[in-house]
Formats: sequence, structure tokens, C-alpha cells
Amino acid sequence: MGWLHARQPLFGRVPEAALSLLSSLGLSAFLAVVGIGAGPMFVVGVRRAGIPLLIAGVLVCAIPNIVTALVGTYLLRLHPGIVLGICAGIGTSQSGLAAVQEASESQIPTLGYGVSYAIGNILLALCGSLIVAMVGAPVR
Repeated sequence: MGWLHARQPLFGRVPEAALSLLSSLGLSAFLAVVGIGAGPMFVVGVRRAGIPLLIAGVLVCAIPNIVTALVGTYLLRLHPGIVLGICAGIGTSQSGLAAVQEASESQIPTLGYGVSYAIGNILLALCGSLIVAMVGAPVR
């Protein structure tokens, strides 16, 4: 259909609003399926570790973004859009990048997203493996 639309622009055109809707619904459906799958284990984890687990999760997610925003804004004097793109990248959050782009009505946040996303994924894999090795839990 894409090739045919390139040859005959009147055929196979999908409105921009429809593409945005399908993209948002696809991402939401993916997150819903992942959440439904993780829900029972989340309840078991909260029962075992309790509130400290939740507090640790909030801190682990919030501290890198807060430090990145402060260093990027005040020390490096980067554009706020780029700083927010970097924060979305280190959190490996494509939906976060989309939200920042939509709120700013600009593509500037993508400038900070690419490299920080790659580094975030590498660190996520490395640190996840290290944590599993230190805890001694069997890998499935």
C-alpha cells in the first residue's frame, strides 16, 4: 500500500490523526498486556517486601531523572527540550518522548533521546544481570 500510495497519492492515504490514534492504541494495548502479565507477581512482591519495595522503585526511577534534569539545565545549560529528551532516553521510554514532543509541539527532544536511549538499554541489561547475580536468584 505504501508503494502504491507513493505512485498514486490518491490511493492508500491514511490520515495523520488515524496514524496517531493507532500508534497510541498499540502502545496502550502493549502496556496493558505487560501489566496484566506482571500484576500477579507484583502483588506477591508487595506482600513479601511491602512498602519499602515500592519506595525503592520510586527512588530508583526518580533520582536519575532529577539528577539529569538538574545537571543538564544548570551545569551544562542545555535546551529544556533536549534535557527532557535525554530523561526519556535514560528511562528507555518512547511514550515519554512522544509526550514531551506533543507538549512542546517540537521535534527538539529527539536530539537528546537517541544516545541516551542506547546507553540506557545497555545499562539496563548490564545492571539487571548484575543484580540477579548478586542476589543469587536463578535466571529463567
